Amino acid sequence: MRNFLVGALTGVLVLGAIAILVLFAGLLPVRASEAPPAWETRLARRGRDASIARQAAQLANPISASDADLLAGLKLYRNNCAGCHGEGSRPSSWGSQFYPPVPQFGSEPPRKPDFQIYWILQNGLRYSGMGGWKGMMAEADMWRVSSFLSRLDSLPPAVAAAWKSPPSP
Repeated sequence: MRNFLVGALTGVLVLGAIAILVLFAGLLPVRASEAPPAWETRLARRGRDASIARQAAQLANPISASDADLLAGLKLYRNNCAGCHGEGSRPSSWGSQFYPPVPQFGSEPPRKPDFQIYWILQNGLRYSGMGGWKGMMAEADMWRVSSFLSRLDSLPPAVAAAWKSPPSP
């Protein structure tokens, strides 16, 4: 048993040393113009999602999910977020230039609870183009946007119609 443990520990240390050598030798791709390997994307998403789930306090949303509040959230989203995240069936024309690419909520809704979306809006996400909005947007407005985004898959008919229609000038 002792030999097994020594061998396993040695294997872990050798693999770790190889990983560090690959990293410091500059052998990992860092070009933003090419897609990352699938393993890197999965690993990064799992880490990000686990961190958000742990850090985002499960706050009660003070904003109702009424059509009026959801429409207000849609308007705030269009004015502040759609430039990067797109809207309805229209993706952002320049959101794909970011690395990692900005999620396009018309085709891939966030599918997170409102309190986690609120946390992301408030704090931003490191190593992405998503900055924190704390101090730049009122808390109630961040909750309105969070309510709207957390319900993209199940918007009431009037709000869904507004989401799919072009914004008014």
